[in-house]
Amino acid sequence: MNVNNKVEDISNAKAIFEKRKDKMFFYSQCNFLRNVDASTLLNKTVFEPLFSELESNESLLLKIIVEDEIHYFIVKELKWDSEYFQLPTFKLQAILFDHGDVNLLAAAIIFFQKSFFKEHGQYCFTFIPSEDILVLQALTLAKFKLIETRLTYYGANISNFTSERFDVREATQNDIPNLKRVASMMVNEYDRVHADPAIDNNLADKFLATYVEESIKGFADVVLVPNEKSTQPDAFVSANYLKGSWEDLGCNASQMVLSAVSNTTCKGWYKKLIIEMTHHLKEQGTDYVYFHPASTNRAVIHTYETLGFKFGQAGHILSFSN
Repeated sequence: MNVNNKVEDISNAKAIFEKRKDKMFFYSQCNFLRNVDASTLLNKTVFEPLFSELESNESLLLKIIVEDEIHYFIVKELKWDSEYFQLPTFKLQAILFDHGDVNLLAAAIIFFQKSFFKEHGQYCFTFIPSEDILVLQALTLAKFKLIETRLTYYGANISNFTSERFDVREATQNDIPNLKRVASMMVNEYDRVHADPAIDNNLADKFLATYVEESIKGFADVVLVPNEKSTQPDAFVSANYLKGSWEDLGCNASQMVLSAVSNTTCKGWYKKLIIEMTHHLKEQGTDYVYFHPASTNRAVIHTYETLGFKFGQAGHILSFSN
């Protein structure tokens, strides 16, 4: 196995990417956009980010040859995750190959596991869209384990979105201690960090608390909370505008990222916060808004559907640890 980012290998990987472009399209988290040319969407949201990170050495390109077939594995170290979970953590961004043999692909993945983990991380996870069924089958043959099934829901033409309004405000740093408490209470046993036995439970419990703190400090573009007059708010939702991609796509798409709502003190506020965040994004000039709920979160999905949001895609998160 060769681990490097040689110009020749990057060029070869690009050529194989082109042969897999029909499947690689579904790796775009915006593949639901119908008013964006498919080739533009593939290029701007998958191809360019993937290979720009390789060319800047932010990711590794691993070349594995099995029975004369070349396989390229693109892997990125997640330094923040590694430090937080006290576990060297990598994300398998993509597997590029040009054949249809599931057993051959599984053999390449097994070789990747044995070789890569001798020199690098102890933990690796990946997101695979449901449409890339061959890769899903090969990963499971190679003993990657399924830890979460994730959906995409989206709202289109939100400039026309209308609804009853609710009193909210942007979260401030003064809200951090209370919102960390709320996030820690609302544990979801089915999310990626809780469902994976490789991740320490105590750290998983604190993960959302840390995430909301970082979101308020600037990791998110906006965090909205109920505008409680006499008490601290026990609910929040965050979003990223993603304005840097609007011109390239020719479409203004933004993402709602993280939420937590106390089911004792803020019952009913999840829907209200989603409504108000949609209005907020509408004011920013957003055309499309999207979310990635876990398939197990029926209450959240029901909320999206009652507000007119639509199903966009399903995909799966799998992991491997040694």
